Amino acid sequence: MFRSKAFIRFFSSGLQALALQVLGSIFFYIISVYLSKDSFGAISWMNALSIFVTTILGFGLEQVVIRRIAASQRSDWAAAAFLFHSLTTFFVTLGVLLLLSLILHDNIYRALPWFFIAQGLLFLGIPLKQFLNAKEKFTPYGIIAVISNSLRVCGAFYLITIHQLQVRSIVMVMIGTAGAELLALLIYVITKTDFSFKFQFRAYKKLLKEATAQYVSVIFDMSLSRMDWLLLGFMASKTVLADYSFAYRAYELSRLPMLIIAPVILPRLSRLMALKPSSQLQEQVNSFNTVELLLAMLLPLVLNILWTPVVGMITGDKYGAANATEFLILSLCIPLQFFINLLWSLSFSVKKYKAVSSVTVICATTNIALNLILIPLLNGIGSAMAFLITNILQAVLYYRLVNKNIMHISLRPFVILFPAALAGWFITASINIHFLFRLLLGIVFYLLVALMSNQLSSRNIQNSKQFLAQ
Repeated sequence: MFRSKAFIRFFSSGLQALALQVLGSIFFYIISVYLSKDSFGAISWMNALSIFVTTILGFGLEQVVIRRIAASQRSDWAAAAFLFHSLTTFFVTLGVLLLLSLILHDNIYRALPWFFIAQGLLFLGIPLKQFLNAKEKFTPYGIIAVISNSLRVCGAFYLITIHQLQVRSIVMVMIGTAGAELLALLIYVITKTDFSFKFQFRAYKKLLKEATAQYVSVIFDMSLSRMDWLLLGFMASKTVLADYSFAYRAYELSRLPMLIIAPVILPRLSRLMALKPSSQLQEQVNSFNTVELLLAMLLPLVLNILWTPVVGMITGDKYGAANATEFLILSLCIPLQFFINLLWSLSFSVKKYKAVSSVTVICATTNIALNLILIPLLNGIGSAMAFLITNILQAVLYYRLVNKNIMHISLRPFVILFPAALAGWFITASINIHFLFRLLLGIVFYLLVALMSNQLSSRNIQNSKQFLAQ
């Protein structure tokens, strides 16, 4: 029974991650290869700014809505309130951006409203997606997102074949596929669920009040993942931004397993933590953390061995060696992100909104300050270093919060597995053999250490299964 339920949950959640990360990365990979670095850098900057704006507009409602609906069937009204909020803020902001495009004559600011429309249409679908995710119905949106993002990739290939791949045509493809995704999602929710569009202003005010506690957290959390792009766009060349954004997208893609796991564990923790946490639950969470980190430490080891030869080959040496250092530094954040996601989920599930906000504000402020210092000195490498330092700080602060107020999380996996992965990379880097043999050697060394240290054990795997089966 567990196997079928777990498979369905992870497969369904995986469809969404596949669409958003894998197919999304393929789309940006295509345009990065066929466009100049300046054009690709400009697209990355406008897209990052549009995502940042829609995050601000969301007011932190996304996480509150999914927690409310997952915790109680009587809170379905929250999705309708969020949809009303999204529609209102989208059209107001679009009007402001169109007005600014008429005042400012720079080509980038003229194109910005169109990139905002592409992201804004996806933003309008978030309340519907979160309604389904809170009900653990991941498959419908997963299928819709796979189709829409596949169409986006096909659109990019078509533009290449007719020799019309340029900034204007790319944003039209983005708008068209985002609109199709929103329409399909709307049709499904109307015809296949009991979603109610009934809006109650009093309930909406209640939702805003709950979200206010962590709104600042959401804004600053977004700045952790995109402020470096925005600052690089202002402080460095578009070529530098192109190299960094390519490496960062690869880093985001490498977090795919975490993105599959995250929507599955948050509703589960919201239910389990509503009860008094038991010692058994603590043991299960720690085992789950160990299994997660076992995978998370392996990813940067594998990816850094493959980065220069493989990325250089598939991009005609446009990227690869040119941004290997940026990717190496960013990849060290992968295990930290897995760890932070679990700690954040625990904190959010018990409504530690103010504490979460404090952690995020501290880290985001630190990140901005580090970027302002390091970008003029080291360009993209400086941004990567700022991001790594911030992730370390964030992990430390969340660890203190969870250990003090919720449950004890063991650091033993970090102490054992991180040095093992690092040693595997150093050993293989010093051997002059084909990269595939270096890859095999690195994996075998890492897994042997995991086995001998009892990190890879049947007990940890069984406890993780029990946690996910609840």
